[in-house]
Amino acid sequence: MNNNNKNNSVKNYQTFENIKRMYKKAFGEEPCNMQATILNGGLKNAVYLILEKNRKFVLKIAPKEKSKMITADKNIIWWEANMLKKMEEIDFPAPRLIYYDESCTVCESPYIFMTFIDGKNYLEIKNTISVDSKSKIEYQLGILSRKICSITNDSFFLPSSPEKKFYSNYEFVSYLFHLLIEDASKANIELSNDTYKTISDIIDENEKSLNNILNLCLCHTDIWDGNILVEDSKITGIVDFSDLYFCDELMTFYFHTIDGKISNNFLAGFQKINLNRDEKIRIEIYRMYVILKMIVDCGLKQYGKFSWMYENLDNRIKILKKAQKLYSIVTNSTNNKTSKFYKSLSCDFKVLEEKYLEYIKMD
Repeated sequence: MNNNNKNNSVKNYQTFENIKRMYKKAFGEEPCNMQATILNGGLKNAVYLILEKNRKFVLKIAPKEKSKMITADKNIIWWEANMLKKMEEIDFPAPRLIYYDESCTVCESPYIFMTFIDGKNYLEIKNTISVDSKSKIEYQLGILSRKICSITNDSFFLPSSPEKKFYSNYEFVSYLFHLLIEDASKANIELSNDTYKTISDIIDENEKSLNNILNLCLCHTDIWDGNILVEDSKITGIVDFSDLYFCDELMTFYFHTIDGKISNNFLAGFQKINLNRDEKIRIEIYRMYVILKMIVDCGLKQYGKFSWMYENLDNRIKILKKAQKLYSIVTNSTNNKTSKFYKSLSCDFKVLEEKYLEYIKMD
């Protein structure tokens, strides 16, 4: 068995002999000339490529050590098994569930056997392919994301807290941030108290924007480039289905990628070309959440402190504070020219300051 690149922080890697026992329980027969190779990527699950009788499978094993995991990631592999079934129901290009064992008799953690999908990792080839190929792939990604979002629900749902009830998007998002901040505080992760308070204030100040959602649905919140498989400008599959929530459709990851950009081709495929002010505010809040989640996750797993993450978080906070400040100035103004500036608030945040300067020069 190939044991390269083990990460023993939380990943529950198994001996080759135990993997063979897991295979026997799943398939009802002893493996013959089985090979098991560790697949890289991800921060929590041990994942193997299993080759047996010229067939490929993927084995995913949930973490055993949970003290180094963020709360939102704990005990969610059961949900991934359910989501794989759901993806098969809607004929979505995802792995097919073969076997799920949560008995913890052969392995200390629940595990999944699933089908293998051929394809190249989009993250690894994105900078080597043509602009046209990227456009086609991201347009398809919009279509596929919309297909997942077509599954609607009456209430919000977080798989790590299945009993928790939420009555608004504001409550749901507040809880997500609360869990992260609590995790960071308990682990003494380096974020100032001012940062915690500022983030909480931003959430409270934007309650109205957070609650102005149009579609409460199933969303793949981790559909980033590393979870996309492609071949010849076509998506062959999407992987990793543990981070699907019932939430605002804009929590689909490709709406709030951490580089601060949104692919126009993705928006076209999703059939959502225009975004209003409330939607852009929510996208920035979700982007802030993803960055904070990365900081806390790396801190808990002791991967180190990455300055670019903190800089990104600071930028997200500054953008949201500025947007709120400008919005307050305009909406509270009695100047009869405010309507012109108010309409400009639907533009990108990077031009808000420029628009505001134009506004004050009118006096």
